[in-house]
Parts: sequence; C-alpha cells; structure tokens
Amino acid sequence: VLQLDICNFTALSQKVDALEVASMIHKLFSEFDKAVIKLSLFKIDTIGDAYIVAGWLPCESDWFAQPMTRKACQSMLSLSHMMLDAVSAHSLQGGPTLQCRIGISVGIVASGVLGRRQSRFHVVGQTMQEVDNLEQTAGVNTVHVSDK
Repeated sequence: VLQLDICNFTALSQKVDALEVASMIHKLFSEFDKAVIKLSLFKIDTIGDAYIVAGWLPCESDWFAQPMTRKACQSMLSLSHMMLDAVSAHSLQGGPTLQCRIGISVGIVASGVLGRRQSRFHVVGQTMQEVDNLEQTAGVNTVHVSDK
C-alpha cells in the first residue's frame, strides 16, 4: 500500500482561492490516476490531500519469492518516483510550492464496501495503520518504505 500526503495542505488551502486549490489537486491526482492505470495498480481512495494506492501480491507462503511480488513492488516504487516528480513539476510551473511525503508498506488487509448510506469501498487492517505512520514520519519529498 502506498500513501501520499501533501505537506502543509491546510495552510496552503487557507492562502489560495478554493477553486484554485481544487483545480491544482484535480490536475495532480489526474496525473497520478494515469500512472496507477499504466502500472496496473489500484487506487483505493483520496481523502482530502491524501492519495492511497494498493498493489496485489500472491497469497502463497513464498509470496516474497514470486515474480509477481517483485513486479508489484517495482511498480509501487516507480509510482512513488513519478509522484515526487509530478509534485516537483507542479511547483516549477508557477503554482504554489508543493511538497509531499510518501509511505509504502506490505501486509494483509481486508477490503469491501462499508455502510448502507453513501456506501464506500474501504481497505482496513494493520497495514493501513503502518503505511499511515510511514507517510507521517517520512522526510519532506521522500519515500519511507517499510522494511517488510
């Protein structure tokens, strides 16, 4: 699971017109969406300025030795580099200076549609807490990867 968060987004959104902020996030997340599709990953959600992606790994006991695992991990790392470049490029195009943090972790999650009113797809589990912690403790414009 990969989680990206834009640094100081709340402060930025208070200084910039709401429509400009929405347009900026739309453009950036649309770039991410294209890369996610190209890399055969799965966009889980966007929550405010956070962008969350999953890659599926085999369930066999030797999952770590499977070629599919290597490909999924390489795709996540490629996506993280593209995301860092996209955030940096946006800053160079005269927009507000953006910075981000990215966390990546591996583990078991449960997923499904939750709720009856405005049902939404959710992914839950310890791995989601781990990736959130990795993202929060990452340096600015860096990727913090789990040792798993």
